[in-house]
Amino acid sequence: MSQSQPLPLWPHLPAVLQRVVAHTWCALLLDYDGTLAPIVADPAAARLGLAMRRVLTALVHHPHYRVAIVSGRALGDLRARVDGTALYLAGNHGLEIVGPGVTYCHPVASRLRLQFAALAQTLRHDLEEIPGVWVEDKSLTLSVHFRSAPAQCIPLVRCRVVRRVRSALEARTLVLRTGKAVLEVRPRVPWDKGEAMRWIVEHMRLSMPRASGLTVYIGDDETDEDALHVLHATGLGIVVGSDRLYSAAHYCIASVAQTAQFLAVLSALTWPQTAPATPERYH
Repeated sequence: MSQSQPLPLWPHLPAVLQRVVAHTWCALLLDYDGTLAPIVADPAAARLGLAMRRVLTALVHHPHYRVAIVSGRALGDLRARVDGTALYLAGNHGLEIVGPGVTYCHPVASRLRLQFAALAQTLRHDLEEIPGVWVEDKSLTLSVHFRSAPAQCIPLVRCRVVRRVRSALEARTLVLRTGKAVLEVRPRVPWDKGEAMRWIVEHMRLSMPRASGLTVYIGDDETDEDALHVLHATGLGIVVGSDRLYSAAHYCIASVAQTAQFLAVLSALTWPQTAPATPERYH
């Protein structure tokens, strides 16, 4: 994976905006936690701020943008938080997607629902005496959150999770990924946020097959690197967090507030070309 230290966005903003308006339309794909909503101790409390919701709504109704939100959250959870602010929604790192007239659920992940439910129950038992740990069954994946756990307990959490899933990892049915204060257990399939991004952009392009489009992806976590890597040679990748020394992203911004500022700048852009047709929403 090609990685280097991303450049700060703001000094390069004029060149970035010039690149955006050089295309007829822009596919704008956004992570949720840590990108659109601040990361908080309780993931259930992560909500879009009013300013963020307003700028997303403006972008959804802008004729030159096609907006998607790509998250590790379950699709139902994501939809409840952002419905009305995106054209496409992708949950469980893209294993489930909904958009205008289309739905997708990865078939292998779908067959593992019962296994994930059983694993979640077992892990809850394994971790129940460790304070601040929460096991989330997202149907197609599973997350072990430990942001509120005492620092001295985190190695024990990792040890117990690895021990519990070791046989599935060795059988190559599941994979264990790390994120910000979370361990993610997922189906071992060649599908991630990068493949989901490809799928979404291809479907966006169907309504404008001859128009020139630019793909922009903004994310903050290790799981977003899958999409940023896919985009590195052909699109525009932005990572949220100025402390990232290595990333496949081209540029970095410091915070969720700066995400909102950049999106506001994008929403105010004007294009020299004729506007493309406004797409239908999903139902």
